[in-house]
Amino acid sequence: MGKIIKYLFLAIIFFGIIGIVFNNDSDDSAAKARLEKATQSQKNCVDTLGQGVYKTKSLDWKLDNCNVPK
Repeated sequence: MGKIIKYLFLAIIFFGIIGIVFNNDSDDSAAKARLEKATQSQKNCVDTLGQGVYKTKSLDWKLDNCNVPK
């Protein structure tokens, strides 16, 4: 019984990590495409947010707060 729980726990962790890795790739490419379409002032805004308190926020969050269209 203990082995089953152990393997089940490891499988859940493994698939969770795989899901996170593959999920971030698609979001990141969409955000990069949005950044390419942004005006220079919007790109400057994103760069500014990337340096301060908000540097740990996602690129999508920065784009939304700099009014970059989706």
